[in-house]
Amino acid sequence: MARAQEITEQIGSLNELLEIVAALRAIAAVQMQQSQRSLDAIRDYAEIIRRALAEAATLLPEDGDGSAVGNPRRPGLVVFCSEHGFCGSFNDPLIRAAADAAKSQRNLQLIFVGTRGAQRASERGLRPALTLSMATHSGGVTAVARKVAAELYRRFIAQALTSVEMIFTREATGQRASLNRLKLLPLEAPVVEANHRGLPPIVNLSPRRLFDELAAEYMFAMLEAGAMDSFASENAARFRTMDAAHENIDNKAKELNRTMRRMRQEAVTTEVLELIGGFEAMKRR
Repeated sequence: MARAQEITEQIGSLNELLEIVAALRAIAAVQMQQSQRSLDAIRDYAEIIRRALAEAATLLPEDGDGSAVGNPRRPGLVVFCSEHGFCGSFNDPLIRAAADAAKSQRNLQLIFVGTRGAQRASERGLRPALTLSMATHSGGVTAVARKVAAELYRRFIAQALTSVEMIFTREATGQRASLNRLKLLPLEAPVVEANHRGLPPIVNLSPRRLFDELAAEYMFAMLEAGAMDSFASENAARFRTMDAAHENIDNKAKELNRTMRRMRQEAVTTEVLELIGGFEAMKRR
């Protein structure tokens, strides 16, 4: 009887856990879909800024395009990770890539975006120079990108950083997620397409100021796209993790239910045998 009561309590706990996991899975699915829809708009915006920056570069004097010259001595790496857990091994490839970069580059400053990822990195011996919070919903990704951009520009202007790259995860439909690494600073101006036949742009700003402002906006666009890619991949990983957990819990609950039915059947069989035994004993008397 005590065993049956224990199994009943376990089944109840598993059903409650199943509801929680199902809710987390549904939230991850919604966030993933919203971020995927936002990605299209962000990429279109980045492409518009890229073309404008390429045209603005043609207005600069021949002696330079605003890019930094010389070998970088204080590099930085922005690593987009997860803010919360329940996303399986999503952070592990990013942390390994950051560790490899720290070994190969002297004075590398690691900037982790995502508290959970930074915590896991610290547990593995990495010491981020800065940790920023990652967005917890798709609507907060833009604010995160602006915060990261402001911090990078502040350090770049103060020469605390001489070059910056970012690394993030990109989810591909029907394929495994892949790590992507892009250069942010110093910015390399895009080239104008060979088939471009438009008239020179009409501007009201000096070419240098126009280029600098477009460069800042282009870097922000790349950061926003990377952050949104990372957010979508994080929720895709969380969805897969919660889906696997849901299946495992459901299988465990079914197994306990089968055990419970078997115990009840055994109890009924025992009662029947006892009745038969008692009846036979009465006949012998």
